Amino acid sequence: MYYKKLFVFFISILSLCIFAPLGSDEIPLDVTPYVRLGHLVRVSVFRNPTVDPRQKRILNTGQLIREEVVQMPVGSGTIISSNGLILTNNHVYQMEDNIRYDEETQTLFLAQQASREMLVYTLTDNDPLKVPELQYLAEPVSLDEKHDTALLRIVKDKDGNPIVGKTFSYVSIGNPFGMRLNETLTIFGYPSKGGDTITITEGKFLGYYRDQRFPGLDGFIKTNAAMAPGNSGGAAMNKASLVGVPTAVTLPTLAGSDLGYIHPVTWAAKVLTVAKHKLNFETPEIPLQWFESDHNTDNTRNNIYVTGRVVSSHSQMGIPADIILARTDRTLEEIENLHLELEVVNMIYTVQRMHTAGLSEEQIAAQFQLSLEEVKTMVAAQLLEEQLSTDTLASLKGEFFYSHTQSDDEGFFILSVPKVQDIKLYIVRNSFHPIEKKITLGQGLSQNLGKITIFRQQ
Repeated sequence: MYYKKLFVFFISILSLCIFAPLGSDEIPLDVTPYVRLGHLVRVSVFRNPTVDPRQKRILNTGQLIREEVVQMPVGSGTIISSNGLILTNNHVYQMEDNIRYDEETQTLFLAQQASREMLVYTLTDNDPLKVPELQYLAEPVSLDEKHDTALLRIVKDKDGNPIVGKTFSYVSIGNPFGMRLNETLTIFGYPSKGGDTITITEGKFLGYYRDQRFPGLDGFIKTNAAMAPGNSGGAAMNKASLVGVPTAVTLPTLAGSDLGYIHPVTWAAKVLTVAKHKLNFETPEIPLQWFESDHNTDNTRNNIYVTGRVVSSHSQMGIPADIILARTDRTLEEIENLHLELEVVNMIYTVQRMHTAGLSEEQIAAQFQLSLEEVKTMVAAQLLEEQLSTDTLASLKGEFFYSHTQSDDEGFFILSVPKVQDIKLYIVRNSFHPIEKKITLGQGLSQNLGKITIFRQQ
């Protein structure tokens, strides 16, 4: 276990709740689709833990003296379909362990997520002036760490009884790239500074964030609407439609007025594709024209999601396997060699960046489970262009060669690749015959290859 360090470059991640469909300057008639989300959290208190102060690690938690499970609201979500799908931020669902060590009293405090299901609080009588009540439990459908999006689905009532056949009120999705500068954005959520009742703020659409120094922010919607920790996962509404998910704010230490940053709703494309192709859920359709907008800097503008399910011929069950989608002008061996070289280069770059940021060689070695000698070698390494292959150099500059993943335990996989006409699919698993086949890609947002059977070697 490690102490959590917070490296803040420019923004502060939020964490809270959302609200419902509305007109530009009026409260929506139905606020029930806008829910508050929480976790069951196990809070443990330990006495006399063993701590490594140099590496800031907890080696042994010590004696457990108290433990309890509590309900903790952490963020917001919006119901976006009649079957109870909830859109929120990934960081709202993926709660990190919260660790605090009191050196004076030799006491360790540890808060951990106690269930994979989230608590769903709703305004049961549709009164936005009241405190929402715990009504449902929602399980994760799909998580997308890169786009910080999560899709949940309401599956049980608050007592754990399955919900079958219930139809939920939901919010319609709107075009995040169809707004004009200075149009009104309305933010619904539960910022902690606003207490337990819903807080509605209004501001202007200030354009899209562009700055090569902070590529992780590229494409965010900017607004001067007031937002605070607790708004994460909530709703940014324009003309009665959900156009984005409030995600971050500028730090209070920065000069000037605060700005809020909102994920365009199109960043939910991957989690919606998984829900549709893996689980056959009915999901909101996002028009392809929205992705093709000049204002969309995400790779969904030029890429397509390819999905499928790998099935064993012996058991007819889905199984994990290595999935590669690659250019047709490279062999599998060439792709594998490129992959290995890129892994080495990326590890060296990562270690050097962490060392430059102030982490010691010992801390880096512990984090990646490397020997101290290996870390020292990487820190001192100088990567020269003549040492790298032509394909590696081209890949580092952004040229596409392959995309790789592993199918999950049910055999499902999803990969994002450019919309080239033809591409090669490779499926590799020990003790099975490898699969190699050419795929002709369409021009839509996603393409499902369906069931792909892989045969055991005799």
